[in-house]
Amino acid sequence: MKTSASTPCALLLLSLSACSRQEAEPAAAPPPPAIHVDTVTVEAHPMPRALPLTGSLVSNQKSDVAANASGVVIKTFVERGTFVKAGQPLVQLDTRNAVLSQAEARANLGNAQAQQELARSQCERYQKLLDKGAISRDEWEKISSQCKASTGTAEAARARVELAQKTLGDAIVRAPFAGMVDERSVSVGEYVQPNSKVAHVVELDPLRIQLLVGEADIQQIQEGQQVAFDVSAFPRQVFTGTVKYIGPTVRADSRDLVVEAVVDNPDRKLRPGMFATAHLQLTEHALPSVPKATLVVDGETTRLFTVVEGHIEERVVQTGPERDGRVAVVEGVKPGERVVSQPGPQVKDGTPVN
Repeated sequence: MKTSASTPCALLLLSLSACSRQEAEPAAAPPPPAIHVDTVTVEAHPMPRALPLTGSLVSNQKSDVAANASGVVIKTFVERGTFVKAGQPLVQLDTRNAVLSQAEARANLGNAQAQQELARSQCERYQKLLDKGAISRDEWEKISSQCKASTGTAEAARARVELAQKTLGDAIVRAPFAGMVDERSVSVGEYVQPNSKVAHVVELDPLRIQLLVGEADIQQIQEGQQVAFDVSAFPRQVFTGTVKYIGPTVRADSRDLVVEAVVDNPDRKLRPGMFATAHLQLTEHALPSVPKATLVVDGETTRLFTVVEGHIEERVVQTGPERDGRVAVVEGVKPGERVVSQPGPQVKDGTPVN
């Protein structure tokens, strides 16, 4: 009797325990409602390519200007940072000795020319006498050699005058080209010689940007290619240049090639020595691309939302160059896939679409 009475009670307890477990388990969440989205197709479009490089700006020309004369500096016209035009005076030397040398050379030239004129008239007279047979051939050759000697003396005197004029002109040391004075090396009262450094002048317009191209990328470099670059001094401004000089050899220690692009710098904002981050424009090729409005940018991460088998699929993508409102996608989607054209907050990974 006890055994038959306990069996219904046990069954009742088991049933109550099962009902308690069913009540404790939460109900499954219903699937999100399907949404309508507009899509565009990923298409391959010709896009610009660029080779990332680093380099430094250097002067197109720079010169340690020499005195090219001897004398005491009596005046300076420039300081460090002075902008100069081609031919503008930098320093002036004492010209008193040069003036005296020029006067002496001119006086000697006058005497030589007078002797030359006298010898010429004698030669003409003796030529007539020779023609008449009044003098011998030996006498004529003697007078003729004196005529030639007087001509040589006059030419030498003329050359000394030109040298004296040059020395006088060299007393004012001038800038060889337009640029900026990087350093003035002499002061008033110093004695300089022809090889003395007077100033260091650098050209600022144009400049050159020296780029280092790895050995594997050398075949992509050609004269005339465009280079876009920026410098830390002007972070929001993009500068451009044109490849003009390509090094003939690969450097053995670093396995790279030095390439130089010429950069116009009319406002002289850029200065030699600045570090530059550059992009060398290469031949275009087709890349998967999408309208810019399809991208969702969050800090360093860029996303696209594709439609796959009736639902949204979120993709983290890597973008490339832009053109005409389209952005190349170099990794993350393929041509032919559909992406949401203008993703809003309701567009999430896994959401069904109708």
